[in-house]
Amino acid sequence: MILSLGCVLVLVLSVPVMAFVPRAGNTVVVADALDDDLYVAGGTVEVTGEIDGDVAAAGGTVTLSGPVTGGVLAAGGNLSISGSVGRNLRAAGGSLAIRAQVGTDAVLAGGSVTVDRSAEVGRDLVAAGGRVQVTGTVRRNAWLTGGTITIGGTIAGDVEAHADRVVLLPTARITGALRYSADQAIEVQPGAQVAGQVTRTERPSRSRMFLDPSARLKLRFAGRILETIWLLALGLVIVAITPRGVRAVADRVRAQFGITLLTGFILMVVVPVASVVLLLTVVGIPVALVLLLLYVTTLYPGQVFASAWLGDALARRLGRAPVSAYVSITVGVIALIILVSLPVVGWIFRLLAICVGLGALWASIWRARTRGGPAGTVGSASMP
Repeated sequence: MILSLGCVLVLVLSVPVMAFVPRAGNTVVVADALDDDLYVAGGTVEVTGEIDGDVAAAGGTVTLSGPVTGGVLAAGGNLSISGSVGRNLRAAGGSLAIRAQVGTDAVLAGGSVTVDRSAEVGRDLVAAGGRVQVTGTVRRNAWLTGGTITIGGTIAGDVEAHADRVVLLPTARITGALRYSADQAIEVQPGAQVAGQVTRTERPSRSRMFLDPSARLKLRFAGRILETIWLLALGLVIVAITPRGVRAVADRVRAQFGITLLTGFILMVVVPVASVVLLLTVVGIPVALVLLLLYVTTLYPGQVFASAWLGDALARRLGRAPVSAYVSITVGVIALIILVSLPVVGWIFRLLAICVGLGALWASIWRARTRGGPAGTVGSASMP
């Protein structure tokens, strides 16, 4: 708990010096060189320019082909990373292809993970997926897990693999030892070389992995990282579409926190009950379905607005307000994830964030409607 609180203080004190370039939209192309960190989100994201800083990217399709001097944090449906990465690479997606030169470590997860022959990882590689293929170069160790693991590149250190099936292609070169656990014996094709000892170990059962505290901790940490990327990407997109709307909702939370919290709690409890009651009547079924759809689509994303309020509150606490909506979202999301990760009391912060976000969002929509304005009155395209 002390460590988590310390992280919160670091985040708060760093608000005045945070600087980055935000880009968001349906299709986002970054072709110009940037001497700053880049936060980008959209349906399709393509970065071809040189980025002198870190990159955080999220989208349906993400292509990073420009060089990055810092680290890369990316998530999406289809990810392709071919530009050099100065420091570490953290990426997760449905399909993930790495063709880049990575300065330090690479942590990858996805349905399909490919480390191409042109890729090079400067230190360690951690990869997990339904299908994992490594034909590039890893300068130290590799830890691989998945359905099928195929190794056809050069790994200068040790390899630990856990999969249904492990295959060494003729081009595989492993300088250290190979420890693996699989449902069947490893398939070593002619020409593959392993300098160290090859050892087959018992494959841990799913129940044992679930009960292992260290495994649970790793899964929880990975989940928080992915949640941070998701909320941050969603927040950047919302700010790009309606920056004034985000500011209006955050201001409502600040001005009427108690009423907003109560409104969100009532909506969270009453809407599901009302929907069930309406489903029992033939006439009320369409209304019930609409209510449930609106409920589901705004319950969790409402935390974005709670994050905007939290980031703005931290800035005001430090006397740095007003700050950009992008800064408020970024700082707020990171601080919120840290708070909900606290042991014992984390769920309380989660509940507060959901209730506050839901209440503020729908109160603002209702206010815009009752004033006779269109739904867009809640937010416009102008920057705060």
